[in-house]
Amino acid sequence: MQHIEASNSKPASKKYREIITKAICGNAKKFFRLSQFIDIPEGQHPTDVLGTTITMLELTNNTGISEAMSREEPGINISGTFEVHVWYAHKNSTDVARQNVQFEEIIPISEFEKGIISLVDAKVEIIKSPECLESTITKDNKIKINVELGVYAEIVGETKVSVCIYEPNGEEDDD
Repeated sequence: MQHIEASNSKPASKKYREIITKAICGNAKKFFRLSQFIDIPEGQHPTDVLGTTITMLELTNNTGISEAMSREEPGINISGTFEVHVWYAHKNSTDVARQNVQFEEIIPISEFEKGIISLVDAKVEIIKSPECLESTITKDNKIKINVELGVYAEIVGETKVSVCIYEPNGEEDDD
């Protein structure tokens, strides 16, 4: 700890300076549900859904960051694909249907800081892998699945921060 002795000089003066830095300017967490119909080969009539697996989740890099500022309610575009495997019974046999599913959602960013200088980046991460909540056989011999997916999104931007600068004994900067 530093010891400061009292002197007869002027008291410390305060000045403020603005610093431009990158910061998280808004974030959101959202769980959303998708419904998808899985086509079954012609001539097969499923009687039971035996199981469902979701694999190969991939998010695209296109987050629509340039559009975030122009919306009334800012948000990040989330899109990607995954593959669904559905095992089902028909007649006296079982089979599996595979289908790629594309999805796209806009995640509204709450508490978005409007006073940012410029947008730098948008980051998205999966907080809950796609999970099949329900699967049913429809009247037209398709299998309908309901999937839930959870994401966390944040917008990083350049913003100004005011910082208080203390100059001991009233010494001034050379600016």
